[in-house]
Amino acid sequence: SVYRKGLLRKYKHCCLCGVSDNNLLVASHIKPWSDSEADEKLDFDNGLLLCPNHDKLFDMGYITFDDSGSIIISSKLNEVDRVFMNVNSEMKVTLNNKCRIYMQYHRNNVFHE
Repeated sequence: SVYRKGLLRKYKHCCLCGVSDNNLLVASHIKPWSDSEADEKLDFDNGLLLCPNHDKLFDMGYITFDDSGSIIISSKLNEVDRVFMNVNSEMKVTLNNKCRIYMQYHRNNVFHE
């Protein structure tokens, strides 16, 4: 899709772990597609390029990011699953101002503390 191709150009690899095989990367909406207005659905600032594991965690609300891009990990994700899913408290993504607005929505409406 145009959206996925745009995120591949913008990020080139998983925003968290560096996986770079295009076949393994998912164009993930920050503000979910189902909650987005028409213009938000194709806004590249409403997206992160993630590997399947990180995409699933993000979509399910197990991880989100603060305004500085630092990861916030849900207490619902136990330590063993954190290891197997390759998430740790040192991870960070780069967010511009518009991404931060979408991420605030994600923190308030998708993330499970």
